[in-house]
Amino acid sequence: MKQLISAADIRQAKSDKKTYLVAPIKDFIITPEAREVAKVEGIELLDSVPVVVETVVPESKCKASESTCLKDQTSRIQAEIESQLPHVDAEKSAHIQQLITAAMVDFNQQLPASPRQINDDGIVLIHGNAVKLDVFDGAPGKNIGLTDVIGAKEGSNMGVGYMGWENAFFPWTLNYDEVNVVLEGELHVKTASGTTIAKPGEIIFIPKNSTVEFGTPTHVRYVYITYPVEWA
Repeated sequence: MKQLISAADIRQAKSDKKTYLVAPIKDFIITPEAREVAKVEGIELLDSVPVVVETVVPESKCKASESTCLKDQTSRIQAEIESQLPHVDAEKSAHIQQLITAAMVDFNQQLPASPRQINDDGIVLIHGNAVKLDVFDGAPGKNIGLTDVIGAKEGSNMGVGYMGWENAFFPWTLNYDEVNVVLEGELHVKTASGTTIAKPGEIIFIPKNSTVEFGTPTHVRYVYITYPVEWA
């Protein structure tokens, strides 16, 4: 049986500071007066819950144990979802909690090292400015930062990531093709034939089997793209 949404429901939603109600046609009947009040009060009537890109919680905001953080995140998400749904009883609330808990456990197990948006069509957006660089163990003692962001887990046959460091050089032999797109500073790539220097907006291609010395006398941050994906 379909549920009725009246003007009183819309006014209650406004009082609860909601901006929309999820009321698919197959499950709800919305009175004409309710639709008019919704327009006046700025309450949207939607067929489904809008997609929200979850932002990675900074470490400083989650200093408790992992299980406590998971419960806190689950509670916040559940409260937000239920605030936008009409007529949530105890049974529905318990079901929502179960679904969110299962989703959060799976999400945390697969949580990438970089903030991202993954669309249903397989397109991935990496929020590069928020990527934190891990320590690259291929150049010990040099304090080189590196974070892979796209690879085999995303079904890609290319590897993509960010590198950055200050005033350091290190040798490397590539068993893959690599493209480097410089974002900040300057990247030096030295071979037996000389040194190539790229600055912001410039690209360096390094063919497979090259032996080089990567470095910068100042600082550098760049995106690397490797083919094939397994570069390390």
